[in-house]
Amino acid sequence: MHFIILVFLLAIGENDAVFWQRLKCPYEPKHQSLLRVWCRQSSAECCTGLIFSHSSQLADGGKVRVTQDTHSFTVEVLEPSHREGVYWCGLLSKNDTIIKLAEGYFYSSSTAFIWSFTRWILLPLLPIVTIFTCVYTRKRW
Repeated sequence: MHFIILVFLLAIGENDAVFWQRLKCPYEPKHQSLLRVWCRQSSAECCTGLIFSHSSQLADGGKVRVTQDTHSFTVEVLEPSHREGVYWCGLLSKNDTIIKLAEGYFYSSSTAFIWSFTRWILLPLLPIVTIFTCVYTRKRW
């Protein structure tokens, strides 16, 4: 019962919890010295965003966190500053082109982010509730 109340509160936005959206960006060891890129896709082959060094940990006023692993970095976003959409993480090559490592859809609010996952949990429950209701009402008649 507590779980249902928690899901309901999260769905309507009454919870002040912070939800970071993440994207892991693996790269080859030979690219370790290249600058990191975080950007919103503006067309099939273009994006607009941020460039930062491999030692950076925060960007965009603290809304973007970067953690470094051995051969990857992870970008965590509190709220995308360029509105929701498809975002890329990548590396800036020597000839100023972006080597795209990964992409993901990032939401502009935590409520939308939560709903994007919750709907897939609730969707299968709809037919179950419908069947249960039909069976229950037939037994009463």
